[in-house]
Amino acid sequence: MTSSSLDCFPDELIRHILLYVSPEDNVLNVQSVSRRFYHIANEPLLWRYLCRSSFTFWRPEHYFFAKLSDPRPTTIEWKKLWLRRKRQNHLIKRLLDEILTTRYRQLRNLQRICQFGYDAKDFLLEQCHADESHDDVLARRYYANSALDSIHRGMAVEVWSKCYETGTDPYSGLDRALGAFDMFVLHDQPQDLEYILSTLDALAHRFTQEHPEHEIMSTRQKALALNRWLRAQNLMGMENETVNYHNLRNCLLGHALSDNEHPSLPIISSAIFASVAERLGMSSACCAFPSHVHASVKAPPGMTLDGDVVQDPKAEPETMYLNPYKWDGEVTLDELRRALVELGWTQGSEVFLRASPVPIIVLRTAANIKAATSRIQNLADRQGEPIEVEAKRLRAGHPDINVEAAKYASMWAELMVKPVASIHWDHNLEAFLHSFAMSWGEDAWIVRKYLLPLYENFVASSRHARNRTGWENVREILNMLDNLDGREAVVSRRYTQEMQERVRYRIGQVFRHKRYGWIGIINGWAAGSAGLPVPHYLDGYEDEVQSPTTSPRSSGDRLHSEGFGLRPQLARVFYTCMCSKRPKVDRLRVAQNSIEIITDPDLIPESLKFLAGKYFKRFDRETCTFVSNIKESYPDD
Repeated sequence: MTSSSLDCFPDELIRHILLYVSPEDNVLNVQSVSRRFYHIANEPLLWRYLCRSSFTFWRPEHYFFAKLSDPRPTTIEWKKLWLRRKRQNHLIKRLLDEILTTRYRQLRNLQRICQFGYDAKDFLLEQCHADESHDDVLARRYYANSALDSIHRGMAVEVWSKCYETGTDPYSGLDRALGAFDMFVLHDQPQDLEYILSTLDALAHRFTQEHPEHEIMSTRQKALALNRWLRAQNLMGMENETVNYHNLRNCLLGHALSDNEHPSLPIISSAIFASVAERLGMSSACCAFPSHVHASVKAPPGMTLDGDVVQDPKAEPETMYLNPYKWDGEVTLDELRRALVELGWTQGSEVFLRASPVPIIVLRTAANIKAATSRIQNLADRQGEPIEVEAKRLRAGHPDINVEAAKYASMWAELMVKPVASIHWDHNLEAFLHSFAMSWGEDAWIVRKYLLPLYENFVASSRHARNRTGWENVREILNMLDNLDGREAVVSRRYTQEMQERVRYRIGQVFRHKRYGWIGIINGWAAGSAGLPVPHYLDGYEDEVQSPTTSPRSSGDRLHSEGFGLRPQLARVFYTCMCSKRPKVDRLRVAQNSIEIITDPDLIPESLKFLAGKYFKRFDRETCTFVSNIKESYPDD
């Protein structure tokens, strides 16, 4: 581009042309053409447009969307903001490349990416959908997804961490607090917290558009009209509740709003009603009724529900109750009290008729999710049947990993919203730390930022102080993960002919388990269990066959991790694998005589190919093997 060819063009036309020039070309080429071009190419409104077109997601700290509506946009340093985001993307790319190159400090680099928050999301989404031309396509997709999922979980935990902040209204923010559960299973989908909030805003707007008389309605009339309207939109309840009631998606607010069928449990139906009612100016909340949650609406100050002036200004505000899950009409107080008596509540029942604080509704939702995941686990022996498939079906992601993620979310919620002063605060801490360390290690930044301070406050204030070690100590587990992450790779070589003959299979080969039939990918081997990667799992059946003197864990697995119960070395040949049966267990130990190599690529589940990215670059269909990305440990494979 030269100034002589464009000198005759007016500034307005050049500005328009620059909208189609990449920001990089603008900086490197256009601005050096002439002073005139330099000034035009640096105009704030141009860079405002380039910020909007280049990046979709922004950290809240930028106040980006507030800046867009600023009446003085030319006073904002848009180019500086764009350059900052560009530099961040270069750093994120470098960190991801390091993750794909070496396992040394892999968790640390993942956490560094996660700490950019939504500023990293645009780049990570591109990598989540990397095309097959990349030599490391599986690894690239896997680790980009891992970082993105961790960012989403961090946002969810941040929401729950604010439930007890000083000055926080315990009855506000229900939509965010319940929407946080969706963030654990969001993946690359658009239905995040902002989607949930904007959808509820849109519902409130639609209601006002379709009910222009809403402004002259009494509170009772408006609440009943809203309930009928939401139910007419099919936003409440579910079809065939006898079969579908315990499906996982029914526990998730975002899924209820975005799913074509909008299925929801009573607690979610009531939360949708209460959230929209609040947007319409009503004082509405959920009531944690024993059988299922109802919604309540309070009369405005000084008024009755029917719009009359109250006679006694000191009297408690009049309250009405609704059951959006089942009925269009109002539920009377007498009906609720009779129901409580039938349920055996004869004393202290009035608490169920009051508006429940947000933390109570979060804990109840967490309990519902736990119940749903437990039911799914009980259906595991009916794998593939319609009832089992429907129970764990969500909009995206590996169904079994989604179940684990939802269960993980419920544990996080309990720890974050339950008061630390409670003596039972840590009742699920051991289970949480075990799940975190074995399956969600990239969340160490979240644990360190939000959970560790709560844990230390709990320990410091505990009436019965005791020495906490291992899976009871948050700091010890974080240190364990840091130590494992900072280890140099242990190298396993095939030096001798004897070793070549004894260890028959190689990293990346795909096999079927001879007894149980599940498909696995070999990602480790050793002539004796002491040489296997640490940590790893031992399946219940393999435990019985390989080490009959030690009983397996009650869950059917035994964890092998340095400092946490290592077994003595055995003389036989073992492998570790990732398998279709246990998607979140990526180091399952298996004996050599249990392996039957397969050569048909069509037998490998697509979900297993995605998970393979943790250890492999890509899949070679011709040889039916995965190309190793762990040459540091197994250079001969």
